[in-house]
Amino acid sequence: MFFYQLKLVVAKNKLEEFVDSLGFLSSGIREEEGCLDFSFYKDLEKKDTYRVLGEWKTRQVMEAHFKREKFSVLIGAARVLGEDFKLSISENLEKGGYPFAQEKVSMHPGSSNQ
Repeated sequence: MFFYQLKLVVAKNKLEEFVDSLGFLSSGIREEEGCLDFSFYKDLEKKDTYRVLGEWKTRQVMEAHFKREKFSVLIGAARVLGEDFKLSISENLEKGGYPFAQEKVSMHPGSSNQ
């Protein structure tokens, strides 16, 4: 799976407008071929900071999304309504539930105390 994360600081008094823009975009983006999830999160520690996360089945379908109008509108909204934003792209190499997490912790005993 491939992800992109758009981290942005929304300008003062622009949150409602940004959320409205995401509401308009999200259903269309979720319907795109290969889209696994498209979500919006508030950063609990940094005021006015939010994250938009897109999850894609393959890199190819994510890159096709980048060429579509809805992605351009998303970036335009971030540029106009945000004070600053950063886009990052990543690949998920492994995933799992509690047993997976236990296994990863046991591979690095004591490292959580640092």
